[in-house]
Amino acid sequence: MLAASSRARCLSNPPLIAIVDDDQAVREALYDLLQVEGLTARTFDSAAAFITAWRSREFDCLITDVRMPGMDGMALQQHLRASGSAMPVIFLTSSTNEATRTRAMLEGASAWFSKPAADDALLNAVKCVLDPQGRNLPEA
Repeated sequence: MLAASSRARCLSNPPLIAIVDDDQAVREALYDLLQVEGLTARTFDSAAAFITAWRSREFDCLITDVRMPGMDGMALQQHLRASGSAMPVIFLTSSTNEATRTRAMLEGASAWFSKPAADDALLNAVKCVLDPQGRNLPEA
């Protein structure tokens, strides 16, 4: 469920999606995919870089990897929740550890995808968390 401020933001401004992955090719591919669908995104090569930007901007959704140097995706999700953020988190990862996946979902992740993920499934998850009624986002 989206926080009230995020729902209101969707009505007046396009949603802003954060992509956090240490792999440049993954970041660029996700960015391009979202742009083609009419969605706005910013990319970050680390959780620390994202956190710096997150403190000064409102993001509506986070797509992140689990395995990254420094703060990993699980720690990033925990940091957001501890800071009071209800921002939807979608994991896109090569991790096949079922215990990690279960933990991520129990701690509030909106979705978990294994790399490579089907574009349509990932886009559907993003659009569902941004606008569950499907009224304010570009058509796929």
